[in-house]
Amino acid sequence: MKSLALLPMSSVCALLYVSSAVAAEPARRTEVAAVDSNTLGAATDASVDTAESPDAEPASGERQAKNAVYADLLGPGLFYSINYDRMLTDDLSARIGFSYLSFGASATSGGETTSAEFSYWAVPLTVSYLGIGSDSNMLELGGGPVLMHLEGSGVLEAEGDDGEVGASATVLSVTGMAGYRHQPADGGFVFRIGASPVVAFGAGVLPWGYLSLGAAF
Repeated sequence: MKSLALLPMSSVCALLYVSSAVAAEPARRTEVAAVDSNTLGAATDASVDTAESPDAEPASGERQAKNAVYADLLGPGLFYSINYDRMLTDDLSARIGFSYLSFGASATSGGETTSAEFSYWAVPLTVSYLGIGSDSNMLELGGGPVLMHLEGSGVLEAEGDDGEVGASATVLSVTGMAGYRHQPADGGFVFRIGASPVVAFGAGVLPWGYLSLGAAF
């Protein structure tokens, strides 16, 4: 009889246990879903932070140092020039330069003094194609106009007689370039060497060259 009395009580306990387990299952699933959602959100935020981080490395092959300053020995400035160069694209650059030269001399002989002065300035404007080679070492092909101005004067001083002569001219010429250029994509030492013949209208062709040293940034 005692066993029969315990049977209903055991059934009730078992029923209560199953009910509590069933009721707890949705809550457990909710907690698991919440954890998965937080993990996914954290991963997404990390991906966004990585993509937007300013310290992220740039895409391979992209030129970062787009500016350069260099000095030309000879070149389109004829004697020398100081130049600023800007990368318009990864394969195309433009340069503007300036050159100035002035000197004078005098001599005295037999009571006569002769003096002469000469001044010259030039502004080269060129465009270069740099698409042949690597990011740091490339073949440079280009050219452009060069504006030149020359001015000279001379004075002859003698007893009771002075004479002075002078002349000036502004010339538009054209130069071409073909040579080697070293310019690291992330900045640093710049080296250029090559041929740069100059064609002055009405004055023929001057076979010329250039050697450049500078820095890119």
